[in-house]
Amino acid sequence: MTNILHALVFALLFIWQLPQNMVALLILLFSKTEGVIAYRHYCFALKTKLPSKAGGVSLGNFALISPSCAYDEETVRHELDGHTVDSKIFGPLYLLIIGLPSVLHLVFYDGRGDYHDFYTERWANKHAGLR
Repeated sequence: MTNILHALVFALLFIWQLPQNMVALLILLFSKTEGVIAYRHYCFALKTKLPSKAGGVSLGNFALISPSCAYDEETVRHELDGHTVDSKIFGPLYLLIIGLPSVLHLVFYDGRGDYHDFYTERWANKHAGLR
């Protein structure tokens, strides 16, 4: 794929996923980012300081991975190859369908059952080819 075509696809996906890209850019503006872990599927995985409970968060063209999980291949795949697929599918509705329920699940998860049984996490694992 030529660089021009690659840039065009990236830009179109950025626009399609604009609400979550804006949230990601706001987070990046106010957090410590240590660099790029990976780039695939028109998405950057960035090693970024996140709240202690979060291993990662995927927002549009960005998968933000906490330093403690930055080299955990399963977490990176879950975010970069999993949630980002839903972001591309749902576009501007991603935050309502996936983002908000995911955050609420993280906040209220009480340790009972498998965390990844929740639909947002199960879908991400399926897209990433995990368990």
